[in-house]
Amino acid sequence: MGCLFAAMLARSKSKNEVWLLDKEPERAKKISAKGISVEGLSNFTQGINAVSDAKKIGPCELVIIFTKSYDTDMALHSIKPLIGDNTNVLSLQNGLGNLGLISEMIGEERTIGGITAHGATLIDHGRLTHAGKGETVIGRLNGKIFGDLRQISTVFNDAGIQTKITKDINAVI
Repeated sequence: MGCLFAAMLARSKSKNEVWLLDKEPERAKKISAKGISVEGLSNFTQGINAVSDAKKIGPCELVIIFTKSYDTDMALHSIKPLIGDNTNVLSLQNGLGNLGLISEMIGEERTIGGITAHGATLIDHGRLTHAGKGETVIGRLNGKIFGDLRQISTVFNDAGIQTKITKDINAVI
């Protein structure tokens, strides 16, 4: 899913600066060299910046976490160089407890949860099948909707990721 969203966001007319952080250096190197090939419901290849060391990226406006739930703690440690004073972290992970871990690290006001009906199957490093398409719903743990949450929704929608905002993300998840 991370590769799908990264490719869609990088391809967007919004001209987003997108980086893919991968825990495997060789896989990151291959993706950076060849891009991400998407087949199925979408068909395109997108060049992408991919690294295994977050220090090569620096602070970001938005960090999206797609790791498996059992890797959340490790992912949070690896993204510390990406977190600046105004960084939001969005979890589009399956499983419970992820938002609590994120909010402990950066605070509830910068923690965003979400669900998506998009589906992807990884075929090989940087190659995937876009197998499901549908709505993505995002919201803050505290229920507040600020301009940055609307901006994330706009950027996602511009990338072809149909997104809406909820005031009660816990009920949605």
